[in-house]
Amino acid sequence: MDQAVYWLVGALGVPLINWLKDGFGLEGKAAVWLTLAVSVVLGTAALLLSQELSWADFTPENLLGVVGQVLAAATLAYKMLRE
Repeated sequence: MDQAVYWLVGALGVPLINWLKDGFGLEGKAAVWLTLAVSVVLGTAALLLSQELSWADFTPENLLGVVGQVLAAATLAYKMLRE
């Protein structure tokens, strides 16, 4: 169930990312960097909300793993919405 939180956060991040891209008029590499930044923020929030990570044991490995899942979920949801 804990993995579902990350996939759900990623899927919910798609509208947020699209809204930010439209608001700032970003395309190309800038849009990719925005997506990565939003994924880092959402991944960190998901870790803290799921109580799998506290500020005391915040490690790059944990963050990269979750950011990867959130980014993958956001990419998958975006591709599904585009088709």
